[in-house]
Amino acid sequence: MRYLIISDAHANIIPVSRVIEEEKYDKLIFCGDAVDYGPNPAEVLDIIRSNADVIVSGNHDYAVAYSVDCRCGEENHDLSIYTRNNITIRKLGKNDISYLKSLKIREEMDVDGLKFQIIHASPRDELYGYMYPWSVPDHMKSAIGAPIGPANYFVGHTHYQFVLRYAGNFIINPGSIGQPRDQRFPSYAVYDPDKNSIELKRFDYDRSRLRSELRSLIEDKEVLARIYTLFGM
Repeated sequence: MRYLIISDAHANIIPVSRVIEEEKYDKLIFCGDAVDYGPNPAEVLDIIRSNADVIVSGNHDYAVAYSVDCRCGEENHDLSIYTRNNITIRKLGKNDISYLKSLKIREEMDVDGLKFQIIHASPRDELYGYMYPWSVPDHMKSAIGAPIGPANYFVGHTHYQFVLRYAGNFIINPGSIGQPRDQRFPSYAVYDPDKNSIELKRFDYDRSRLRSELRSLIEDKEVLARIYTLFGM
């Protein structure tokens, strides 16, 4: 059984569709943030809900669903607001918004006897906590300081790909399939419990269509230049 884990698509349909079409997998896990920043929120949402076996809400999905702030990092916060108002909301229909509202912020699954929690951000803050490898011990504790119960985790949010073990459990972050920030190349993970293997993968793709679509949607040249940078252009 091969589990394809992806996260943080951010309305960039090209790498999302490519990995779903080309990677070999039995089940697909999506760790949130289908929307914002990119030009194709509806297409990305469609392909993920049509193919994923488990989906959780990310902070951007939640922001769109409930018209609240996404509470992302200050560096790109204004870009998230701009694209949410000028692209995401305009391109999503009522059914899309209803679907985003239906998403949970935490899901559980059993993989060959191992318990997995699927969340977007952090065990202590499912939507907004930024959990990097070096901060895992802090995040794996509850508000009162007691360790969270035994579970393995699929997470996203940081756009930073990693896998490590903590207290005997896996924490797997596939990085971002749509808008990586630790490297230029989209990233994802494949977990195969039969082989006891976790593969962290990356690939490159032609960004000419992405560039053209963003240019047609964003009139502000300064905003466009910053968005290009976020998508590795």
